[in-house]
Amino acid sequence: MADWDLQALLLRRIDLLLAGANWQRAGGKGQKPKPIDLPDGKGRGSKPAPSKPSGDDIAARLKNLGLIPAGATE
Repeated sequence: MADWDLQALLLRRIDLLLAGANWQRAGGKGQKPKPIDLPDGKGRGSKPAPSKPSGDDIAARLKNLGLIPAGATE
């Protein structure tokens, strides 16, 4: 990915967002737009998105950072 600078990555993102918006306004007809491949060929592929952390996990992380007092979540 060293071949692409920040500007190129942002333009790639804008291209995908605009294509997705146009696809959505067309009623979702046709294939859903796909992002432009990165030069390294590594992409998320068909893997599902990672699951979101649970509330208990988030509370434990905030407690570890000292952002929540020790007895507040129990």
